[in-house]
Amino acid sequence: MNNLLYLPLDIENPPMDYLDYLNSLNINEIYADEYRNCSHVPVMYNLNKVDEFIWTPWAHEMPKLKQWCEDVLFKITKMKSRIMIITTPDGEKNPPHIDCSPEMFSTPQHKFRYVFQGKVDDLLFIGKDKNAKPTPIDKPFIMSGKWPHEMHNTSGDTKFTFAYGAPWDADLKDEDYISLLKRSHKKYPDHFLESTFDLPDNWEDLFEEKYKKFK
Repeated sequence: MNNLLYLPLDIENPPMDYLDYLNSLNINEIYADEYRNCSHVPVMYNLNKVDEFIWTPWAHEMPKLKQWCEDVLFKITKMKSRIMIITTPDGEKNPPHIDCSPEMFSTPQHKFRYVFQGKVDDLLFIGKDKNAKPTPIDKPFIMSGKWPHEMHNTSGDTKFTFAYGAPWDADLKDEDYISLLKRSHKKYPDHFLESTFDLPDNWEDLFEEKYKKFK
């Protein structure tokens, strides 16, 4: 699983009750991410960079999603972490990027995602001589945040992606987590992607600017 790029999970899907609410938000007034060319709706965040994570005002407008996090997600991750809904307008592209720092590149960097609205297969993992994209399926998934990737929203709608990430990272010694990955791989073998190809030549240039000092 160190080579995992993409794997749908054999778990309950998050509730889909809030698309009207998300589509009604003025995303540009919330949080812009210039590096990834998208905006975020914060769902859970930590105050003053401490380990205490709290629900945001936007999360309180989505009580069923909060409950799903408590009942399903946190039982998998065994901790709370930052949660965002990545928001990409129709036709926009998240340029090639890496979702970790250079110093964390040697860690698993598993990221939990679920596409509320949009196309799963607009995601593209970038390699030196070949690329890879998921086969569409309506399930939460784990993806590699450290492998260079991009996303071009061709869905015709704003893309909303539930994103659970740092500071959580996969514990590959967690037997429950590994059991979930194995069960999911057995159920969705044709959807599993792994890094059987080389990184692109310019992969070190794709880190966010704030991390360039580590190069």
